[in-house]
Amino acid sequence: MQSRLILTFSAIFGIQVALVGQTFNIGFGPIYTLTNQSARMINSKEDFQNTDYHFVCSYEQYLKSKKLSIIAQFSKYEGHTWIKFSNGSVIAPDGFPTLGVGFSGVNNSRIDLLFSYNLINYRKYFYLKPTIGIGLQISKENGSEYGAFERQNGPDYVELEPISATTNNVTQIVPLLGFKTGFTLFQKLEISLSINGLYGFKSFQKMYFKYAYKSVIQPTAIFEAKGTGIYTSFSVGYRFFKR
Repeated sequence: MQSRLILTFSAIFGIQVALVGQTFNIGFGPIYTLTNQSARMINSKEDFQNTDYHFVCSYEQYLKSKKLSIIAQFSKYEGHTWIKFSNGSVIAPDGFPTLGVGFSGVNNSRIDLLFSYNLINYRKYFYLKPTIGIGLQISKENGSEYGAFERQNGPDYVELEPISATTNNVTQIVPLLGFKTGFTLFQKLEISLSINGLYGFKSFQKMYFKYAYKSVIQPTAIFEAKGTGIYTSFSVGYRFFKR
């Protein structure tokens, strides 16, 4: 399915090749994702943190207006879920606080189609481009199974049963909003920073925590990953035509 989509995008952009110019980019950067709680753990907050790094390959086609462009990009990264404990609420056997436990049982692949508009005069070496578009996010189980080495044993949170996790194969369309900025050298070499915000609709991974809080048994807390987060990359690209 991914191969068909890539071929379709290539065909669409191929029509535009002779118009103004294009850039190929290869990038790398951190991603920051949110773990939601569909059933909340008492006295806790949803967690947002750096969960992985990803490589990004992108193709940008400039249109006749020279400020407008279409960007197609591909990235791959792990899906992560995290149960975060408040400081001091869980103490490990070595006497240090346990900040949380996490699991990555899904590999995500995403193909994005973005539209951008350069706010700076295209003849300048610097550019700033707001971007908006959609992505096809494909989540596939990687065969990993969750297994905690230590029981979460208070003083506040006490594990009643081993923490468990479930994963799902999910394909979904997700909206993207962000910007791309950078500069060009010798009218050919491009150095850039891209930041995209993504909102995921369907959960691809869940963790279940059956526990007691300060000796009172609580409903099972459910933590889930949807792909919601901020995806950044620092990239190097090459322009094939002068603009």
